[in-house]
Amino acid sequence: MAFPLPTLLPRIDELLQEVQWLDGLILVTDSARASFVSFSQVDPLLRRLRQQPKGHEVAEKLCMSLLESHGKGGAKPVLVFQGDGSFWLGLIGPNVSNPHRHHAIAHLRRCLALKS
Repeated sequence: MAFPLPTLLPRIDELLQEVQWLDGLILVTDSARASFVSFSQVDPLLRRLRQQPKGHEVAEKLCMSLLESHGKGGAKPVLVFQGDGSFWLGLIGPNVSNPHRHHAIAHLRRCLALKS
């Protein structure tokens, strides 16, 4: 599975602040750049995803995540999708003061350090 790199989390937070009232998702691809995909651009994204390895599975989970996040304020689905078919899909909100989130980020950094 691919996880958002800790270095990307500040950019994801910035995007969430900028687009908190818009419907859509945050997408991170092999380029390791976070970008916002508006709801109107989701269908073309889903079509592209379905052409990739494991793409049907990712597309279905993304659709469910978009439905679950609708109406939850600034929380948006974040999809990290790599060309080899590995992905991570989660729901991240703009609440940077959440202690559980800081703990999860610290844990992710420790895991990445062990992997290196």
